[in-house]
Amino acid sequence: MVLIELDRVGKSFAGRHGQMVIMQDISFHVNDAEFVSIVGPSGCGKSTLLRLIQGLDRPTEGEIRFRGEPVRTVCLGMAMVFQNFALYPWLTVRENVGFGLEALHKPPEQIRATVDRYISVTGLVGFEEAYPRELSGGMRQRVGLARALAVDPTILLMDEPFSALDALTAEGLREEVLQLWQDPALPPEGVLLVTHNIEEAISLSDRVIVLSRRPARILEDVKVDLPRPRDRKSDAFYQLTDHVYSLITEGVQVKPSPPGSVST
Repeated sequence: MVLIELDRVGKSFAGRHGQMVIMQDISFHVNDAEFVSIVGPSGCGKSTLLRLIQGLDRPTEGEIRFRGEPVRTVCLGMAMVFQNFALYPWLTVRENVGFGLEALHKPPEQIRATVDRYISVTGLVGFEEAYPRELSGGMRQRVGLARALAVDPTILLMDEPFSALDALTAEGLREEVLQLWQDPALPPEGVLLVTHNIEEAISLSDRVIVLSRRPARILEDVKVDLPRPRDRKSDAFYQLTDHVYSLITEGVQVKPSPPGSVST
């Protein structure tokens, strides 16, 4: 089943010297039970694309559909995890996690039970009454993740969620996100990740959408047909990484080396 579908999406803004075209002719989809990443050069519009998908902004051209229905406003079937945590500093962990449920006017008993559940699954037990300033970066991102999962999203949108963390914390949280996504008892059904880290995209994703420089177009929809857990030291992983890197730096499609071959 197709969860998200982009059909020839374009976005432009009025600038001092005329229209500034951010992206053109963007078409791809995200299926049920699929983890998809978007990579591309800095400034190509990756984060803007996530905002369009969630309905926080409208495309200038084309259409975005969620479960076959056009996205006209903020889509409640999606939730976002941000790069800078985006927590409310005056709220405790428990209050931050429950914020979206409060906004949806859920009953207090349901809010309490749901918050307890996602505090538990994201490893925040014991920190319920802490404030964001009292938490490490990794713990703050766990709060952001718990808040997003608490609203039971069909699609989890992630905007460079690990880039502000140190390498070891980021790696641990990547593995936890993957485990949560693979658990059939937990949302979401699909994940769409924006990242500048090519290895991160390949280690997590089923497919990697590679965007060009602005105005962004899709250079290639790269299938990552590697078993999980993925070995970053394998030849196949290296070749995929090199292929995506070449796409981004050269800005044109290149044919990847066949598995087992060695690039020179």
